This record gives sequence, C-alpha cells and structure tokens, in this order.
Amino acid sequence: MTDKSLFRLLQISDSAFPRGAFAHSLGLETYVQEGTISDADSLAEFIENILSASVATLDGVYLREAWNYLEREALAGLMALDMALSAARPVASLRDASKSVGRQFLRTAVGYVENEFLIRYESEVRAGNSPGHYPLSFGVTAQALGFSREQALESYCYGTVSGLVSAAVRLIPLGQTDGQRLIASLEIAASGAMNEAMVRPLEAACSLGPGHEIRAMAHQRLYTRLFVS
Repeated sequence: MTDKSLFRLLQISDSAFPRGAFAHSLGLETYVQEGTISDADSLAEFIENILSASVATLDGVYLREAWNYLEREALAGLMALDMALSAARPVASLRDASKSVGRQFLRTAVGYVENEFLIRYESEVRAGNSPGHYPLSFGVTAQALGFSREQALESYCYGTVSGLVSAAVRLIPLGQTDGQRLIASLEIAASGAMNEAMVRPLEAACSLGPGHEIRAMAHQRLYTRLFVS
C-alpha cells in the first residue's frame, strides 16, 4: 500500500473533518489553570507523555486491532473490541470524548466511503450496540480507504498532537508560529508511539498516565471551562 495516494488520509486527518474534537482538551485545560502548563516547553512535555503513555499503549493498540478486524470482516470481534476499550479507559470524561468524537467521525465517513463493513459497523454504533470509540472508527476507516496500519497510526498520532496544540493556542495562549514549531518538534515522539503501538500485545494495552487521568477527572470541577473535557 506504499503507493496509495495520501489525499484521502489527509482528508480524514484534517481538523476540518467533522468529528467535534475541537471541543475537547482531554485534561489540558486543568493543567493550564493550575499553572503546570504555561509555555511551549511544558506543553511539549505533556504531549510527549500523552503519546508515550496513552496513544502508544492504549489508543494505538486498539486502532491496530480494529484495522485487523475489518480486514477479516469480523464485525462481532470489532464490537467486542469496542466494549473492551470502554473498560480499559477508566476516566468517564476521556471515555465519553472518545465515543463522541468516534461516532461523529464515523457518521461522516460512511457518507462517502463505500465499504459495506464500515456501514454495518456504523449501523451498530448508531443503534447503541457498540460504543464507536474514535481509535476504532479511525482504524477501520483508514483500512477501508486502503491505508496500512502504520499510516493510520502515524496519522492518528499527528491528529493527537495537532489537536492538543490547537487547544493550547486558545488556553495558554501559544502563538501560531510557536504552535507549528512545537508540532514539528514532536515528530520523533509520534514515530516512537506508532512503533510501540505496532508491537504492544492487546493484553498489555493500558493507560500509563495517572497524573493526566486525575486532571481529566478534575476538569468538570473547574470554575470556568472552555472545553468539554
């Protein structure tokens, strides 16, 4: 699949793709309000930790497995994987964000991606029979478009980085140029997360960021909030 055009992959990765991710800071807003994250350096450390302790060890692993299920056309297995991710993500706000973004992403994808398996999965999600977590929705859509697991994972990592930087531009504040410089600097960290997600066993998939999860839980008690999570 190395000769596959990146046009469609860029489309589903673009911030303009309707998924509602712009409404979520994933706990970043709590860090900013408590003063722990206040500049580009502290933000970079936070995003590196998200990549290494969440994307590499949980989201990316489930995305990889979802890609495999579409290849085998095993819908029941994909739905079971979806439920397992709900159980593996302990913080309600992060779990709800994953489902909300995933469902909206999937609704848009089935509108133009011609793939019967993807349509069946979206139907089960819409009926409430499967959560529709974003890593799974992204993984099966990327596979339906003909992209490899590595390409899907790298694109997902980029979306995580760019989404958090976009939130930080509104919260810290962070200048647009500094934000782009920061995104570029995280390429190696994103590549490392992708490589780890490719080899980590599903049985070992977990979140390794208790500090982040505590801030995500505390977000709902902030006095003022710009973001849903």
